[in-house]
Amino acid sequence: MPAEFSFLDPSACPSFDHRSAARDALRGLAVGDAFGAQFFVPDNLPGLRERRSPAAEWPWTDDTEMACSVFDVLRRRGSVDQRELAHGFAHRHDFDRGYGPAMNRLLRLVREGGRWQDLAAELFDGQGSWGNGAAMRVAPLGAWFAVDLAEAAAQAGRSARVTHTHPEAVAGAVAVAVGAACAARGRVRPVTGAQLLAAVEELTPEGRIRSGVAEARELLGQPHAEYAAHRLGNGRRVSAADTVPFALWCAARHLEDFAEALWACASVGGDVDTTCAIVGGIVAARVGTAGIPAAWRAASEALPEWVREGEPGEDLSRAGLGRDVTPLRRPEPVPVPELVWTPGQWQRVRHGVRALSMDEKWDAYLEGDQLTLHRSGTGRAIFRVTVAEDPTGRRPVAALVESDPELYRRGGDETESAFLELFLRAWYMDDSRPELWNRYQELRRAEEAAAKAERTT
Repeated sequence: MPAEFSFLDPSACPSFDHRSAARDALRGLAVGDAFGAQFFVPDNLPGLRERRSPAAEWPWTDDTEMACSVFDVLRRRGSVDQRELAHGFAHRHDFDRGYGPAMNRLLRLVREGGRWQDLAAELFDGQGSWGNGAAMRVAPLGAWFAVDLAEAAAQAGRSARVTHTHPEAVAGAVAVAVGAACAARGRVRPVTGAQLLAAVEELTPEGRIRSGVAEARELLGQPHAEYAAHRLGNGRRVSAADTVPFALWCAARHLEDFAEALWACASVGGDVDTTCAIVGGIVAARVGTAGIPAAWRAASEALPEWVREGEPGEDLSRAGLGRDVTPLRRPEPVPVPELVWTPGQWQRVRHGVRALSMDEKWDAYLEGDQLTLHRSGTGRAIFRVTVAEDPTGRRPVAALVESDPELYRRGGDETESAFLELFLRAWYMDDSRPELWNRYQELRRAEEAAAKAERTT
């Protein structure tokens, strides 16, 4: 990865707030979406040619509605919980917002109890959708994970596959998220359009999207949006490959000027609400809400109340659990799981894990260098992990487990260490390899067999 995009350490840049960056990207996406959608109205086309803003109010479309659900999941979970995201999309689905027929059907079936995994994979005779819907909603996610471009790419892929499983649709979401992450980094270190597109190209999977981004980079010196759209597409085919490269070109060309970026994007027609949503989200990640023209913000439809855009959230703490929690009563050391967290994963550790349903059994929060895992039903601390930083990243360096039999039925040291590793990898690294579970199960079975043999002797 280019040296200028080595990770942005939030502790070294206290002025950078990933929650605010994501909120600004959402606002820019919504204004871009609402602005672009006005030019599907024939009476507004003369104003486009004259760069005269349409009359208010500007309603937004499905692009914004889905982006709001992405932002909501990030704010509550700190990363992409695919099940929650799928159900958020389905239960907030407004048929009149302009969804395509396939997505209308998928979301209706999810509401009726269908499995989103199967429904998304079955679209278009099993090849999955390669439309631009996964890319149009993802800029806030990229801004959220600006500290770690690789994590932004990985989380964008997870968000895309909830509805779009075709590799090109996933690549489109990755490209937009990385673009928004780079733009958000411009708040603390200058970023050029060429640098942004170079990072996007490097992290986007091989295919038509990546080739389009490479061509967009070659065209950065081209001043005419019409020519760029001729070469890259303008979303008219509603595919990710026909949408994302041109939108990234517009954003990279006008990274410091929200209005100019949107006028250039809208001027070429095509799927103009979606291209403008992508451009608006990326550029606003750089310039913030203050960089969006005030008149445009006023003309655009307000975000839905459930987004609570004025409450971006905060990292979970012991006090934030809102109930009595108890520390370890009889802590004993166990072997430390061998793992290292990337900057994006460390941001997730700092965010914390809160049980939001009866099916979720654990809460976790970080205070100083101590990560504590509580049983959500009782508030009892079961594990405490000390974290330290070394040249490779942040890692657990010590671990304790509750050993009072009245509070926790403790296993052997290796078993408890394996159990702890399961949680730390699944929660913060999206690593749920079967071999991790199998190792824990084998250790449990060996303990039970040894205990049975001891009882019979």
